Amino acid sequence: MHATFQLKPDELNESFLRLIKTQFQNKTVEIAVSDLPEQERENSTPRKAGTLKGRIKMSADFNEPLTDFADYQP
Repeated sequence: MHATFQLKPDELNESFLRLIKTQFQNKTVEIAVSDLPEQERENSTPRKAGTLKGRIKMSADFNEPLTDFADYQP
């Protein structure tokens, strides 16, 4: 599960903390702080599909069973 909240410091209040405690019981909560404005954090140019076509090669035996997991395979 992944959730992202963008808050200003004045929005970090008791009701937000209660929400976090109830929604994410027994889960790890990570808080990241950024100095960059939201416009700078987002990629300004959208990615184009197929940009890496032909640059990534899979080995011929990619789908073969791994010997490390032989004990777990039937």
